[in-house]
Amino acid sequence: MDTETKPLWTTTREAMGKTYAIQLWPNDAGLSEGSDLGHSWASQQWIRANAHTPAERRDQTILHEIVHMVDAELKTGLDEKDVCRLAAGIYAYLRGFGLWQPFPWPDKDD
Repeated sequence: MDTETKPLWTTTREAMGKTYAIQLWPNDAGLSEGSDLGHSWASQQWIRANAHTPAERRDQTILHEIVHMVDAELKTGLDEKDVCRLAAGIYAYLRGFGLWQPFPWPDKDD
């Protein structure tokens, strides 16, 4: 992880009584090694996404990282495969049912 690079953009959101930072990072800076889309750290209350992916893919990444946060908060013991499957399924159902609201990324085309 590049510790000298700073996020390109940061906003905050609240959930489960905590405030989380949502950040866009250039390429893989600020992300974990081996992760090119996103990363989260529950104890530090942040979620990071790669700024160089399309906004819709970032939305999917954020949902994936949210599932990690829920897992950490509720201590469900999900592994990475479980998180991937749950996030993909939840995203598909929310979109299919018309309940999905795209995240307001600063560079999102309107």
